[in-house]
Formats: sequence, C-alpha cells, structure tokens
Amino acid sequence: MAPSSNNFSARFKTFTYNEIKKHCSAEDCWIIESGKVYDITRFLNQHPGGENLILSHAGNDITNYLQDKTIHLHSKNALNLLKDFQIGEVEDDITPSHEEKITNKKTYDDMDVDMSGWNEDLVNWERGMVFQAHKFGKNYFKWVHSPVVRKLRLFDSDFIEFFSKTKWWMIPLIWLPIATIIQFYSTTRVYQNFFVSEFYTSEKKIAYFFSFGFFLLGIPLWSLSEYILHRYLFHMQPSTESWFFITLHFLLHGQHHKVPFDRNRLVFPPVAAGILATPIYLFLNFILPYGLGGCTMAGMLVGYIMYDLIHYYLHHGSPDRGSYMHSLKHYHVLHHFDDHNSGFGISSKVWDYPFSTVNKKLKTK
Repeated sequence: MAPSSNNFSARFKTFTYNEIKKHCSAEDCWIIESGKVYDITRFLNQHPGGENLILSHAGNDITNYLQDKTIHLHSKNALNLLKDFQIGEVEDDITPSHEEKITNKKTYDDMDVDMSGWNEDLVNWERGMVFQAHKFGKNYFKWVHSPVVRKLRLFDSDFIEFFSKTKWWMIPLIWLPIATIIQFYSTTRVYQNFFVSEFYTSEKKIAYFFSFGFFLLGIPLWSLSEYILHRYLFHMQPSTESWFFITLHFLLHGQHHKVPFDRNRLVFPPVAAGILATPIYLFLNFILPYGLGGCTMAGMLVGYIMYDLIHYYLHHGSPDRGSYMHSLKHYHVLHHFDDHNSGFGISSKVWDYPFSTVNKKLKTK
C-alpha cells in the first residue's frame, strides 16, 4: 500500500479498489463513501433498511447511491454514523473502473459536518452517562440528537446498571404472566360484582365475555397511550438550564436517540416500566371499578408487549421490502434520522394522522 502524505492518512491506511472489492461478504463487508473506506461488518444487522441492501453494494463505492433521491435520501445524521466504522481511504493514484466512475459521479464532502459524536470530549463514555448529559446545557439537544454507534453505560454503579439493561425476550417473559394474573383476578371481580345469582353457569359466561371486551379495549387504548407518552413525555422540551430535567429527559428517552443501535437499550426496563404502569393501573381502577379497570389494564399490557417487540424489530429486524413492517421501519427511521418531532407512532402510524405529526416527507407523497 502506498503511503499518503496528508494528515488524514497519518491516522488511516490507504487501500486500492481491488483490495476493497475482496471484502464483500456478510462476515467481511467494506464500502467506499466520498473516498473513505469503511468496515461496516458489525453494522449490517443494525442497518434500518436491512443487511441485504448493503450486501448488494459490498466492496463498492456507494457515494452516489446514498444521495440518490429516487432510491432513498439519507440524512446527515445517518451518513455521519459511518464515522465510527472508518478504517482508511482510497489510494489517490488508483482510479476506479468505468462502472465505478459512473456510481461515483458526485462527492459530498459537506456531509463531513461533525454531527455524529458531537463534542464527545465533554463526557467520559466509560462512566455513567446519566449524570453527565447535563454538561451540554443549551447544546444538550444538539448532542443527544447526533447519534453514535456505541455501547452506553448509564450508571457508575454496576448494580443499578444491571437493571437498566433489558434483553427483548424479557418483555414477554415478565409481562405476559402479569397481564394474565391481572386479567384472571379482574374477571373474578367482574363476576362477583355484577353477575352472581342463582344462574351461575350462564352468568359466568357473560362475565367472561364482558371482561374480555374491556380487555380488547385496552389494546387500542395502549396504542393511544404510546403516542401520548412518546410525544409529550419522552419528547418533552426540558429547560436546558435545569440539570434535573436534562437528566430526566436523557434517562427517559434521550439515551435511545443517542445510541439507537444499542440492543440492550431498545426495550423498556421492567423496573422503570413498573413505575410508569402503577399510576395507570390505579387510575383505571378508579374510573372503571369492580374489575373493569383491571381487565382494561391487562389489555394495555398486551398492547405494550407488542409495542416493545415491534420497536426492537424495527431497529434490528430485516422486513421484506414492500411489506407493512418495512414501511413501519422506514417510518421510524425518519423519526430518528430526519425529524424527531414527527412520527411519534411506533407500533402504529394511525395516531400521527389526526394529530398532524406525520413526517413532512411522507405528507408530500
């Protein structure tokens, strides 16, 4: 490999096009963008569009492809995620083939604006980030919405940190039994409060049917709650002069926008979810007494389980192009990497339409 004289190559190696073309498999995947070489092997299964889309261009220059509006225009944040995967640059004295020249008609050096990993020297990524986020003050939102591909540590305490991480399979494992217990207990209360008489068998069936109706009501009620919580709580605009509200925002949701590909930070930790769920459960039992609130809560929990699993899949799954799940994934990608003030629906887009929060790019289609 020929050495390069500029400062950039003092840190990175240079590679020929022929060398780069050899790295074109799922186990060893390199790409070129604006003359820079990236090893994105570990990013393949995290790519919002699925790994097959990247593999079809593995070992090649994708600069022009990334900027083709007829395919999909990537945002600056999305392009800057590449920075963590850079391993070198293309040799200056080696020219690509005719086919490669065609796919690299344009270069977009203006995409090198430092948005991803903005001012990371202000924090220590080896320490808990919860009590560091406030250091950015008025620039907190600029930092938190400049995503990076890193593992995030929230707390210095190993004990507390353990409970802040959650595997996706823990959500149904923990919450399905809880929803089942609540539904069984609440159905019994419905029967005892409304239907006990000498006609035991028939009225018990009615109680089951009645309880199941409120259970079903809970599922779309969760969908609405998901939208409200996401928009008004998770995306609240805290005062950047308040370390407390910045910390709260980062803990609730800012962390997810900062490290959207951290597998242990995608579903809601059960302890935190329990804290949020308890007042909802008490409120439902207050306005819908005699077991009806409990049945509704059980339905909401099932809706929540579906939401969290869908959310995880949208970040790490590879739905077939043209499928509903693929459109939902694209919808969520726009929320993260284009406009975080729109597209608040995650398991469903339905509530964004009446509340006029559909991403502007989709409104024009």
